[in-house]
Amino acid sequence: MSLLILDLEQKQFFDDNGYLLLKGFYGPAEMKKMRGEFHRLVTEIENRPKNVKYSFMDAPEGYAPDPFNPRNVVGMMDQTLAGAYWFDQFTEPRIVSVLVDLLGPDLDFHNGKIRNKPPGFVCSQSWHQDWPYERHTEPDLAAAITYLDPSGFEAGATEVLPGSHLKGEYPTGENSHTIPDEYVPASEQVVLEAEPGDVAIIHVLVVHRAGHNYTPRARHAIINEYKTAATIDQWGNSCAFAGLPLARNGQLLLPRVYRGP
Repeated sequence: MSLLILDLEQKQFFDDNGYLLLKGFYGPAEMKKMRGEFHRLVTEIENRPKNVKYSFMDAPEGYAPDPFNPRNVVGMMDQTLAGAYWFDQFTEPRIVSVLVDLLGPDLDFHNGKIRNKPPGFVCSQSWHQDWPYERHTEPDLAAAITYLDPSGFEAGATEVLPGSHLKGEYPTGENSHTIPDEYVPASEQVVLEAEPGDVAIIHVLVVHRAGHNYTPRARHAIINEYKTAATIDQWGNSCAFAGLPLARNGQLLLPRVYRGP
């Protein structure tokens, strides 16, 4: 099957490394709109559907909340239910095309969530694979992370271990899904330096972690996950739109919903 949107070099890079950083995937006008919708998402909370689940973070000593996210919303689940814009955001034809190119012609949605790093955020999860959290019959899943803010090493960047998806499931600590540091050589770790509008695609078996944010500005990211139609959920996914068919035989199924400016 011919590729829909990526080139052969990008496809090969993902196959070899298990991740792909798409620089400038969304343009400035799109990001202005997305940030405006996102700001409403983290400030206009009370009238949202109860299935849109928020989590908050107390401001650490020495750090004030970012005015863009004044309530220190650190996470959300099922933001896809928050309105037509957010449905349109995860069914965006370009991003669906990317995942078709990387995973195959028959694509379904898996889940959607928000991961924010308010000022002073410290990530406690460390190195891990997503696979133990969301097992399927086959590890044919990938997450698309859309960055709304500059995210460098000191500001909550995503870090990955290239090629780790080819080595199967890694050993983890007792009673946790965290991978001990000795299995993640420092010399092989890659920091994904992202800018607003960049999108990172992360395979479900790639060893990765989210960094800390020691800056006075919050970092925000939208994470939508996708899977092949053939791989079957084994963990009981009850997230909104789980299993929604998005492409069959390389053909996108859903029209655009939101058509605002």
